[in-house]
Amino acid sequence: MPSSSSSSATVYSAPILRKLAEVAPQLQPSLRKVADFILRHPLKAATLTIEELAQATHTSPAAVNRLAKAMELRGYISLKAELVATLQDMVSPVDKLRDELAQRPDGAFGLHEQLQIASSNLGAAASNNDAAVFEAVIGRLLGARRIYILGFGNSAYMAGLAAANLVPFCDDATAISMEGGNENAAYRLAAITERDVLLTISLPRYSLDTLQLARFARERGACVLAITDSPASPLVEIAEYSLFAPAEHPVLISSNAAVLALIEALVAGVMARNKEAVSLAQELTESVMAYLHVPGTERAPRRPRKRRP
Repeated sequence: MPSSSSSSATVYSAPILRKLAEVAPQLQPSLRKVADFILRHPLKAATLTIEELAQATHTSPAAVNRLAKAMELRGYISLKAELVATLQDMVSPVDKLRDELAQRPDGAFGLHEQLQIASSNLGAAASNNDAAVFEAVIGRLLGARRIYILGFGNSAYMAGLAAANLVPFCDDATAISMEGGNENAAYRLAAITERDVLLTISLPRYSLDTLQLARFARERGACVLAITDSPASPLVEIAEYSLFAPAEHPVLISSNAAVLALIEALVAGVMARNKEAVSLAQELTESVMAYLHVPGTERAPRRPRKRRP
């Protein structure tokens, strides 16, 4: 993924996390586990002892120390000091709520808690994404001959939403994973070329099919874009540009709130840069007007005719 400078710093632009993201792909499996955990949970990692971090990653204290030395640090103490210095002003509401829920006898989780999590993930998305990368993604979408959008599981619905909203403002946008499963998605992607874009959406737990099809698209010369949770995602190594949608949730496997926000931002960005957007939106509205509720235009219900005896 290309790096780019921006006037607004992000969590992942911090030197320690940027360096960790750079070395992660070359690490041994045990060290990669530790690196991925820190990239996904930088706030939590900064509070853990070496033993706790080893336990959380199912590795060993020795592996944690080796990771620090692979980053040219003296050991875990130096790594933790760097994390604390970078993140000392930040607090993770998700971790706080998770601990709070663990203390509740009934483990109750309601609307207020859900909105807290959504707000936290949206705030993190604002901090974790570089404006220059976002602009580059918009540029790739606008310049594509055809946009393929891919996601499996819950991400399939996000892909469908993205396609449905991009269709009026892009030459061709298609969600290829809505029906027929991974086999049909592969068939639909077979015609992708270097003039096309594949927008992939994947959160933990990542779909192997999404990764394989993304690699196929890249091999065909297409531009691969990603919406995923963090630099620890395997999609980051495949995509030209990645946007990060934090997906932490104390109950669900992952949260889609930030993904939805990024999709809406991309659609709005494409519309704002499309000179014909206003006329296209007007045409779209007029074409569906007959199916929309417009106050004051309701037809009075017909009275049933009386049948003659």
